[in-house]
Formats: sequence, C-alpha cells, structure tokens
Amino acid sequence: MSQHRVYSFATSRSWRPFAVVVLTSAMFACATERPFVWVQDLPPARVEPDDAVNPRDTIAVVILDQPTMSGEFVVHDDGAYLQPTLGNVPVQGRSPAEIATDLQRRLNGMIVNPRATVSIVHIAPIRVSVVGEVRTPGPYELNRDRTLAGALAAAGWLTDFAGKDRVFVVRHGGGETRVRFPVRDVTAPDSRSARFRLRDGDVVVVE
Repeated sequence: MSQHRVYSFATSRSWRPFAVVVLTSAMFACATERPFVWVQDLPPARVEPDDAVNPRDTIAVVILDQPTMSGEFVVHDDGAYLQPTLGNVPVQGRSPAEIATDLQRRLNGMIVNPRATVSIVHIAPIRVSVVGEVRTPGPYELNRDRTLAGALAAAGWLTDFAGKDRVFVVRHGGGETRVRFPVRDVTAPDSRSARFRLRDGDVVVVE
C-alpha cells in the first residue's frame, strides 16, 4: 500500500473541485483489496484503427449525386448515426474508409453505382479521472490519445510513491470492472497495456 498524504483545505466554492479529487482518491484507495483482473487476462478485443469513430463524434457523409442523403451527422451514444434512407448505421470502432464501404454495400440496389466518402469533422473528447499517486490528480478530457499512458501523462505522470504494478482502471457499466496494469508495460510497444483504450467515465487509480 502506498503512502497517503493528508491535505487540509477550505470549504469555499473555489476548493470544491480539489475536494472532489481527494474524496475520489479515498474512494478508490486500496484497489488491490477488491476484485480485479490483470490486463493480460482480458478476453482478446478487436484492435480499433487509429482513426476509429467514437460516440459523439461528428462525421461528414457524402453520397455521390445524392445531396439529400449527404450531410454531417453526430454519432449517438449507442455508436450509431441516423443515415437518411437507411436508418441507424453502426459506426463505433470503424474507420471512415470502413464506414464508406459499408454504406456502399447497404445502398447497392437502392441507387445505381453508389459511391460514398466519409470523414471525421469533429472528435468528441472523453472524460476520465486520474487519482492517487500522480502529480496532478483530477478530471481530464482526452481526444485521440485515449491510452493509459496518455491519461497518466495528462496528470503529470506517477509520483515517487507509486507502486510498480498498482495502476488500475475502474470501469462502470453492466457492473464494475477493475483492470490492473504493470507500469513498465504502459509504454511498452505492442503490449496489451499500451493497446488498452480508455472510455468515457473511466477512473484511473494509481496506488
């Protein structure tokens, strides 16, 4: 268990965000005493392309010679967007090129020689919290770099008191999952830790 610090602070409105961070740290302290799974023991997951579309992103869809089917669309929280004529089209985790190919397949038979292009015009950030033995704990917004290393870098990296294998990601949704990471693997090329992608609402805990 890492050394804990004691903070004192005023209860004024300006100090409330800091108080929330401290309380969150306390809530997730001693994560090793609660059930967890090592990252290498997680089931294999599909590797998403670097330009994968995510919920709340805005994409531009152009269907050649079909202006009523073209436009900019916001991806819903369920990972799909509403495409005129086709209805909901799932796009989460797909690249723009993959989405365009799928649209052409879906439109085949509806229009002659369908041709589609897709691009991302706005990347919606995800919000994560980083607490525990990091230099600047708090909530952070991440854009394209949604790796664990990216979140730790945003928080100023680990303090000297951090354990070498006591980095956790706490994820809610259908229950609570705690995933444990060795620090040495977070930046190791091609490691499961380096490929792990954070999601909106994740909490990174460093003991």
